[in-house]
Amino acid sequence: MKLKEARSPRTLPRETRVRVLTDMNDVDGLVSASLVLRQFPNASIKTVTKRKEMKGEYEIIVDLPLLKSVKTHVWIDHHRGTIQEGRCREKVYDSSAKSAANLLAKYLNLKEDELVEIANRADSANYLTDAPFDLKKSYDPAWDVNDAVKAITSGEQFTELAKTLAFEGLDGVRGKFKAKISHTRRLRRKAEKIARMISMKVKKKKPDSMILLMPKAERRGSMIGGYIVFSLHRKGVKAFAVFYKGGCWIHVRSYFKKIDCSKVARRYGGTGHRFVGGAPIGLEKLDDIKLEFEKAGLKPLVVDLRRLSW
Repeated sequence: MKLKEARSPRTLPRETRVRVLTDMNDVDGLVSASLVLRQFPNASIKTVTKRKEMKGEYEIIVDLPLLKSVKTHVWIDHHRGTIQEGRCREKVYDSSAKSAANLLAKYLNLKEDELVEIANRADSANYLTDAPFDLKKSYDPAWDVNDAVKAITSGEQFTELAKTLAFEGLDGVRGKFKAKISHTRRLRRKAEKIARMISMKVKKKKPDSMILLMPKAERRGSMIGGYIVFSLHRKGVKAFAVFYKGGCWIHVRSYFKKIDCSKVARRYGGTGHRFVGGAPIGLEKLDDIKLEFEKAGLKPLVVDLRRLSW
């Protein structure tokens, strides 16, 4: 089937019901959806969490790889080494961009406002403050967006959150999604306890890298795994691999140049950035990931958390 003859999304009337496909699990995908909704309030937003869910034809695909199973007028992404096998009329790709939302805003000629800055900070984990545990103290407002999107479980909730962010701003998100934000922060408090427990092993064994095996409840983009990683980075751990149900993600400290996470992820069918990447692999690849670390001169410590529950 050929792509329909159509005008560029940049020239379409505001009332057009453009079809958009984006990632459901992170702030970048959410902000991208919100920016589209600001430009096209009637847009149809579809989200995916797994590559096998990617199919169909769209006007805009953003913050996702371009798989053979999809067709789009414009594809927008910034992940290094991402797949570009699908069909599109326009490509907006820049691996040096801080976020896909940043590229989307420029493509649609939108003013780079607070939403884009939030996506930039969140996607690079460069928040202005440490992660909050409650709603009381002052903190980077990007955390509210992050903590809300981490708690949603359906495409309908994602679209509602994107619309709230687009038309009601941060105050709307805090008001309508207070329960979701609070849920994420309760999990963060649990993650803090787990991080302290693992810290004792770090203090005793002094590993330079770690491989975490997470419980079944862990999903891609989960706050718990991320919080544990960033907490233990401060203890001197240079690199992490986190296995969860359905995949594995890798993160390295910015000063550690011997591992390019995007290249490692690409070898296992995934994608990512220089310092973080992920692939749809399971524990059958544990030894392979361990070997990736060892080739970089690391001696990873495997920590099995699968018996924990949250």
